[in-house]
Parts: sequence; structure tokens; C-alpha cells
Amino acid sequence: VGGQQSTGHVTVITELPRPADNPVNVEVGSGAKYYALDTLSSLPDFDLLDPIGEEVVSQVNYPSTGGNFAGSGLSNDVGAVFEGYVEVPQSDTYTLYVDSDDGSKLYIGEELVVDNDGLHGMNEESGEIALEVGLHSIRNEFFERDGGAGCIVRIAGGGLSKQVVPTSMWWHKVSIYGDINGDGTIDVLDLLELIAAWGNCDMAPPGEGGDECDPDLNGDGNVDIEDLLELIAQ
Repeated sequence: VGGQQSTGHVTVITELPRPADNPVNVEVGSGAKYYALDTLSSLPDFDLLDPIGEEVVSQVNYPSTGGNFAGSGLSNDVGAVFEGYVEVPQSDTYTLYVDSDDGSKLYIGEELVVDNDGLHGMNEESGEIALEVGLHSIRNEFFERDGGAGCIVRIAGGGLSKQVVPTSMWWHKVSIYGDINGDGTIDVLDLLELIAAWGNCDMAPPGEGGDECDPDLNGDGNVDIEDLLELIAQ
């Protein structure tokens, strides 16, 4: 997002910083999901795959190793998606770097900032993005075919010298039981969501092609009086 203004014969192009996401209900660390992959030469569409495990990690700082990658339990044909929020200290243009073996990509929101895909040893690529102060959605995708496996995310800008993104800048969103609409509070809006979904919950469960049916608080496949009582008890 940006604009331009002309002064005489000089055109100045300005880029507006990306607005912060600033989600509610966050905790320190980045979410990490791990995948067993076929033999690949580039990143897959992880949204079409089911993770074999997940955890919260303090930062993405994994030098190349011939052993298992991070918490995946796999050393070859392994993929990982690190997803959460990065907190930047002031509005500025930031440079983000991904050093990986093999391929990786890094997104801020929907924007691809770093493209380091393909088969290669530890190799660093970078990209720039203007960000407002606050928390921004970040997604780092990674895959390793065979040999060494490593992935490191670094940042510079906003008064920060180039460094591994520290633990203090990583956040991930956590859910509150009963907060059906995800706004951070349990109130009448959640009650209205539950009533609107009353009946059979026909959404596929996680890992079977769909998302959870959030109003189905007790997970029995129906949105009914039992869920209403669960909500009232919160």
C-alpha cells in the first residue's frame, strides 16, 4: 500500500506500513507443525496435508543438522510450518531473512516476503516490508529432502541490528474455551453464535478436510442444550 506525489520533476513514492494485527489472547512462542513428505524438490501446499505433530517453540533457530529436524522426529522428507505473530518495536521498514537447508518461504500476512525455495544447502535469502509497531501475522514454511536440515529466521530494522528473531518477539494465538467468535471474551455474542448453529454440526473435524465446529463445545457432533449449558458455565 502506498502512494506517490510529484514535486516539480521529482516523483517521490511512499509506502505505507502494514497495519498491525494485534490479536487478543496470545502467548509467547511460535506454533510449529511438522509433516512427513514425499520426495519433493520444492515446498508443498501444506494446507492440503495433515501434520504428524505440533508444538510451541521459542524461536526459529535451527542450524543445519544430519539428525532429526526440530521436534519432528524426522531427518529426511520432513516439512514444517512455523506460524504465529512477530512483534516489531516501532513503525519502520524491516528486513527479514530465512537461512535454510532445503527450501523455505516467509509470509507476513498474505504477502510473500522471502522466497528461498528449492533444493540447496544452508542458504540465506531476504526481503523488506514496512510494518507498523505491534504484532504481525507471520508464517515460515520449510522442507528438507535429504542430507542436512536447518532453518533460521532473522530480522533487522526498527533499531534492531541483524539478529535471530528473539523469543521475546514471537507470539502465538491461544483459544479460550467458550469464546466461540474468537474476540477474546465470552459474552452474548458467543451465545448468538451458538444459537445460530443449533442442530447437527456438519463441519468436518480437523485432519479430515475441515475446521472444528466451534459452537460444538462438548465435541459430540451436535450444537444443543449441552453446549448451551457449557457456555453458561464459563
